[in-house]
This record gives sequence, C-alpha cells and structure tokens, in this order.
Amino acid sequence: MKPFALQIRNQLLGFVREPVAATFNLAVPFMIVIVQALAYGDQVYSDGHTRYRLVDTLGVTTGVMFIMIIGLFGMGIGLASLIESRVLAGSSLRPGGPGLVMSAYALVLLVLVLLGWAISYLVLWLGWRATPPALPLAVLGVATLGIAVFLVLGVCIAAVAGTPRSTQGVCSMVFFPLLFLSGAIFPISTFPDALRAVAVWLPGYRLMEALSPLWADGQRTDLGSVLYLVAALVLAAILAHWLLRRREDV
Repeated sequence: MKPFALQIRNQLLGFVREPVAATFNLAVPFMIVIVQALAYGDQVYSDGHTRYRLVDTLGVTTGVMFIMIIGLFGMGIGLASLIESRVLAGSSLRPGGPGLVMSAYALVLLVLVLLGWAISYLVLWLGWRATPPALPLAVLGVATLGIAVFLVLGVCIAAVAGTPRSTQGVCSMVFFPLLFLSGAIFPISTFPDALRAVAVWLPGYRLMEALSPLWADGQRTDLGSVLYLVAALVLAAILAHWLLRRREDV
C-alpha cells in the first residue's frame, strides 16, 4: 500500500510541477461548456414528452468531454512520456512493477476528471441553476466505467505511438470524431443516417446514452449501453496488455 501511495504522490507532484498538461485537459471541456451555456443555455427545447433548457443537459455533456479528453490525452501522452523516459522499464525492477505506476497514474487522472466535472457543474449551477443529477451514485458508477474505458484506450494509443508527440497526433485524430459523434456537442438526431449508424458503435455515444437518463430524468440507464462499455473495457484491456508486452521498452 505504501509504494502505491508514494506513486500517487509522485504523479500528483508531476502535475503540480508541470501544470500545462493538466490545465489544458481541464480548461478545454470547461470552456466549451461555458460557451454553450452563455450562447444557448436558457433556450427551451422539447423532446415530445418534457420541456427542458439546454443548460440542464450540459452536466452530462461536461462529464463526457472530461472523460474523453483526460482519458485519451491524459493517459495517452502521459504514458508515452513514461515509456520514452524509460520510467516504466525501470519500474520493472521495483515492487509492483509497471502496473503499479500505471495504476497510480490512472487514479490521479480519475481524480482530475471528477474535479473538472465538479467545478464545471458548480459554475453551471451558480450561473444558470442547472439541474443536478437525479441519481448521483448511479451517475458516478457509470462515469467511472466510462473513465476506465477511455483510460485503457489511451494506453492502447500510447503503446502504439510510443512517443508523446506521435501520441498527441493520434489522440487528436481519434478524439475529435469520437466527440462530434457522441452527441455531446451536436445532437445525433440531426445527422445523416450513415453517421448515426457509425455513432451508435462508438464509446462516446454509448457513454452519453448511459449517463443522460440518470442525470436529468432519474430513469434506469440504458442497459445496452452499459453492457457495451463493459465489453469495450474488457476488449481494450486485452488489447492494451498485448500491445504493451510487444514493446521492449516497457
């Protein structure tokens, strides 16, 4: 337990000493959501059953964006830096090995996601009295599952790219299509049929579908989307393990 606590402390100190990465990961989703709230927050919409303000949907939007950007960029670029600097290779000689380092780093990123999400929602609540989550514990559970999925996807990208610069490029190429097809920025219902058919197979869309009923309506989550996220996590974890084992510098 002590080595794990020390690793968490070291990873946190790394963000404190070099805050640019953490600032980028936290600031981008925050700014997107605040711009949406300022521009359209008080507009009223109807889905045929209930009327709601756009700002009341931004709690879920914020969470999905934080999960995606910190999961992909945070884990991807951070792990690539650990690989390039031979930190992971050196950790194989210490108790816990590379798995301990990666687990501690993943936990720190989880804290960053929840911190950024909480701060963003607080601003939405103070500025627009945005709707709070109807089932907060269920939201937290599904969000944790989503975070795990995107963290492991970040591991896969880092294992393939190998360097922070290459990883940043690959993460950008993966992140923006996932974001635009998730429903977090644009409603999927307005997209052509071909794009909607692609979107339903992507983890960002499934995360939105799993979280949205729990946040605004207090209904049961979309079980199909939760099962999708579980399956995606298992498959991504197997792939990440295989990719890392193929590298000689881990």
